[in-house]
Amino acid sequence: MKSLQSKMILVMFVFILIVILFSAFFSIIKMEQVYYRGFVEEMLNTISGFGINVEEPRNDNKNELIRPNPSDEELKRFISNFNIYFSLNNHSRFGTIFDENYDIVFSSRKEISGEIIDKIKEYSNLEEDYQLINDNKANEYFFVYFLRGPGDEGFRNAILIEQDKTYINSQLREVLIFYVASMIVISIITVIVTALLAANVTKPIEFIRKKAQLIAAGDEIDEIVLDDSQRSEYEVIRLVDSFNLMIREIKGNLSEISNEKNKLEAILLHLSDGVLAFNTSGELIHANPAAKKLLNIEDEVLFEDIFKKIQIDINMEKIMYLDDWTTTEQMVKLGDMYVNIFFATFRNEQDNLGGLVAVVHDTTKQVKLDDMRKEFVANVSHELKTPLTSIKTYSETLLDDEMPLDNEDTKKYLNVILTESNRMSRLISDLLQLTTFDYKKTSWNKLYFDLTELSKQICEKHKIQAEIKNQKLECNVTSTVPMVYADRDGIEQVITNIITNAIKYTPENGNINVYVGCVHDDAYIKVRDDGIGIPEEDLPRVFERFYRVDKARSREMGGTGLGLAIAKEIIEANGGSIDIKSEVGKGTEVIIKVPVKEEENLK
Repeated sequence: MKSLQSKMILVMFVFILIVILFSAFFSIIKMEQVYYRGFVEEMLNTISGFGINVEEPRNDNKNELIRPNPSDEELKRFISNFNIYFSLNNHSRFGTIFDENYDIVFSSRKEISGEIIDKIKEYSNLEEDYQLINDNKANEYFFVYFLRGPGDEGFRNAILIEQDKTYINSQLREVLIFYVASMIVISIITVIVTALLAANVTKPIEFIRKKAQLIAAGDEIDEIVLDDSQRSEYEVIRLVDSFNLMIREIKGNLSEISNEKNKLEAILLHLSDGVLAFNTSGELIHANPAAKKLLNIEDEVLFEDIFKKIQIDINMEKIMYLDDWTTTEQMVKLGDMYVNIFFATFRNEQDNLGGLVAVVHDTTKQVKLDDMRKEFVANVSHELKTPLTSIKTYSETLLDDEMPLDNEDTKKYLNVILTESNRMSRLISDLLQLTTFDYKKTSWNKLYFDLTELSKQICEKHKIQAEIKNQKLECNVTSTVPMVYADRDGIEQVITNIITNAIKYTPENGNINVYVGCVHDDAYIKVRDDGIGIPEEDLPRVFERFYRVDKARSREMGGTGLGLAIAKEIIEANGGSIDIKSEVGKGTEVIIKVPVKEEENLK
């Protein structure tokens, strides 16, 4: 329903529909009111014709009429005439006469409902001499007339006349059918006429639209010329005049369009980064989403405001007009990000200065990698310096002739030197292994093997180590595990590392449970302990090289800080994954997944 023609048809259809529905509604109500009034007048005239003086139908002003009480003879004659009338009209009307005690004096039907008698009693206390009861449930009208005495004597008789509503209802149905049929016919005519009218109204718009499509398709931008038949339509002439005015404006702005083209070319040249474009007045004329995000641009529109917000002291005029000003690139720290901003001018076809482009490059990753490299070098230096210092100190002590040592002290110092030498050897071995991973020089011997059996063997090897701390180490197989495809020695090194860490960081009398199972195309080893746990803020960094949650305690226990980093490299190289969950004081859970089938990308 987007076209103007469709909207016009819908509006006219709804309007005609509403008019017809309201007309039908009020016509039916009016007919029913007229029938009510006619029925009341007919009943009053009928009763009056039976020899009883009755009050005429009243409007808003109520005139008090004093009528004599009917005599017994008059009442007897009235009942006789009443009986004759309803014996002739018993197919659609029934009559009943009540005395002052609401007992039936005469009735042309067998039964009168208690509800109607209650209504008569209710109306007898009112001032009106007659009432009309519309009983939709019984599909009847009930007309009640009270023969009252003079003054406040009350009523002597109540006359009840029942009228079947079948006839009036049939009349109302016929009227309703007529309106429905009229509505359908008028709606069809309305749709047809409105469609023709709308087509005539939208014809000029469609004409202009086709011309605009030709221009958009690459046709030469020329003014539209109407033929004689089109000139007869006033709307077409006005639309074409407006369109031709627009074409003249386009031709007059070709120089500005050329300037915009050069600006867009400069922006597209650096589209992978954030791009800002300013005119010569320093007003922002373009900013891509990356630039807005990196520099947090909201409502700023001036060069000075944007770069003052990120605390850069830079002058736009120096960049554009001073040839000897060479600093066109700056490194800025924005919160946790590092960005490099490069400034360049752009020119139009007349080689006039058009404005300035600022290209924002996010260097956060490079800076963090450089920081990690520095941290890595510092950690390696520290890890090597500590054992070397111990070796040097104890060696000098052993060689010092002025400090004679007995055999026990000598053996103790030599054990320290051996321990520190082994620590250095492990550190260098781990570093060399990581280096082979980094340079893709590791040769993986992938084959099918039984992961369940391997896990059980590793647990058996470390049970003695766990029993020293009164720990309970168990291996549980939760499901049938098929043969896995990976480097067996590498997987063994990873499982061993995880289990020894669990033993190391679980206090005495703790529990370490190893679960082996299979889910879909992956076998898994889950190592769960109730040890000291790892703080939530440290979990994302546990796989970084040399990262330790508690550095002093880790060095005391002989850790190098490279075990988990090596484990992650081995598992991912074999097409698996490793994940760790932990909570301080409750324990740690490590899940290792290993593929159970050979894939081309894992070979």
